[in-house]
Amino acid sequence: MKSYFIEMLTDQPRRTAVLRNTVKNKRTVATLFWAREYGVLKWLGSNPRLTVNEFEQWLVQMRQAGLIKMNDQTAWLTPSGIAEKEKFLKTHYQPRFGNWSWLARPDQLAPRVLLATQAVSQYAHGQRHYVPLNLAPAELYFVRQWFYGNRNRIVDDWASELQQAAAALTKLDERLAKLLVFSLPGYQTTGWTIDQAAQALKISVDEVMIMERDVWLGIGYLAASQPAGLLRSLLYDHLHDTPLNHSATITLRMFEQGLSLEQISQKRHLKLGTIREHILEAAIFMPGALPLDRLLTTAKIDQLAAQYHGKPATWEFLPPILEPQSPADKLQNEQSFFEYRLFQIIKGGERNG
Repeated sequence: MKSYFIEMLTDQPRRTAVLRNTVKNKRTVATLFWAREYGVLKWLGSNPRLTVNEFEQWLVQMRQAGLIKMNDQTAWLTPSGIAEKEKFLKTHYQPRFGNWSWLARPDQLAPRVLLATQAVSQYAHGQRHYVPLNLAPAELYFVRQWFYGNRNRIVDDWASELQQAAAALTKLDERLAKLLVFSLPGYQTTGWTIDQAAQALKISVDEVMIMERDVWLGIGYLAASQPAGLLRSLLYDHLHDTPLNHSATITLRMFEQGLSLEQISQKRHLKLGTIREHILEAAIFMPGALPLDRLLTTAKIDQLAAQYHGKPATWEFLPPILEPQSPADKLQNEQSFFEYRLFQIIKGGERNG
């Protein structure tokens, strides 16, 4: 998806490490905060296998082509780059389900749906002797159990649910539905390869990969939206209830139950800094779920508001103790930085909202 990286740049300097880490799904609070400020959270985890060298090579190529300028680990578009981006936006497929990137990993959903479709199709034609898709043994076992647990009406019901999924995708872009349908393996068919899809849909391979991501995120959304059904029962364990990872979700629940961050740290045997990271991540993704008055008093908010002005993205942390000498000094600075970052996230969210 290298050609799509240009969409993450503007004529204002942006930190290249943030862009790269967003694409790779490195979910540090700093990455998530800046990705939200840049408006690129929809690309979160879009290419987990991206290497540093690949991204750096792309930046070099863009600079050599006169499309970007770079300085101190930041990059921005030149006038030629802006024109190229505008052209790209008009001529290339634009993702529709990027905001659901937290819901599931497409590379976990796709293999199950493809294997399930192959099994149901072969079964519908009375074919028992075929080579199943090459998946991990645990995945093969899961789909096998799913198949036998629903065998009575599985042919008609699975076909119906796939048709519903294709119809939902068609409403957004007919090509998404075609990509889903023609990528499915079955009786005497293997489904499109990426190159075949690009040729049939008359688009680039990069666009096919972005469309595929949308297809499987869309499938994940449909499965999560259903109270029951074959699709949900096939994928339920790969679907997330919140944008937070499992550990952060536990921290948030304990905090909602009334425990302090220090108490959570002790009970979970995790560093206080880790617990704070969980809370800051929740503030980015789920600000409404946090009882903020337990984290920032009115007096503290007034103090921070008097200290930091303008766009939150331009702020720089001012530690209360410039040269900490004792462990107590360091702890005070760490607490102050947590309050600063939380306030910055809140104010940044208000501006972005």
